[in-house]
Amino acid sequence: MRIGTRHNRGGGFTLVEMMLTVALVALIYTLISTILIQIARYVKTGSVVARQRVKLLRSVEELRYQLRSLYYPSAQVGLMGKRSSTDGRDSLVFSTTNGRTHRGVVEACYQIQEYTDAEDPKKNGLALYYREFPFRRRELRTLEPYNEAAWEPYLKNVDIFECEYSVGGGVWQREWEALQPPQRVRVRIERSGENHDRIVFDVTPGIGAARW
Repeated sequence: MRIGTRHNRGGGFTLVEMMLTVALVALIYTLISTILIQIARYVKTGSVVARQRVKLLRSVEELRYQLRSLYYPSAQVGLMGKRSSTDGRDSLVFSTTNGRTHRGVVEACYQIQEYTDAEDPKKNGLALYYREFPFRRRELRTLEPYNEAAWEPYLKNVDIFECEYSVGGGVWQREWEALQPPQRVRVRIERSGENHDRIVFDVTPGIGAARW
């Protein structure tokens, strides 16, 4: 009878076991890292969208207050709303006692224009531009460039800016250039990008006192 020798295995790991363990740890680390990166991207995207919406709401409130402080001089046009050859790209020019950067009666202008980002060309697109004249003239200015008030981007990624005007709230028209102020103004703003916001609001303009 042959008596075989029995070899006891040591307490260490073999090379194959160590390689499998390292591969498993690397796989788990990769999965966790991928999940954390995706969560960080979602949080960052959500923060950007939230900030953009807050800015949009603040800008809408500023426009509402400006229209509520509408200034109509005697026998002169105080608000001029025009359509353009492209749908959704209206222009709005009016006198108001609630300017964004100047005191007194100012002339506010809104219009959609092409936006160019010098630092990141991928962000190029349309934007709602704004300009404000610190003093008014007997007639509202045209949309041509003026040295004393340059156009500046007000809201980026704005594809639609439309305005409607009504005398009594029943019948609406898309343009306004009358010696009497409209009793109601309806504004529609739509944005592209990550949030696709759409806001429609009505304003009942107040008339500033003819003190100037």
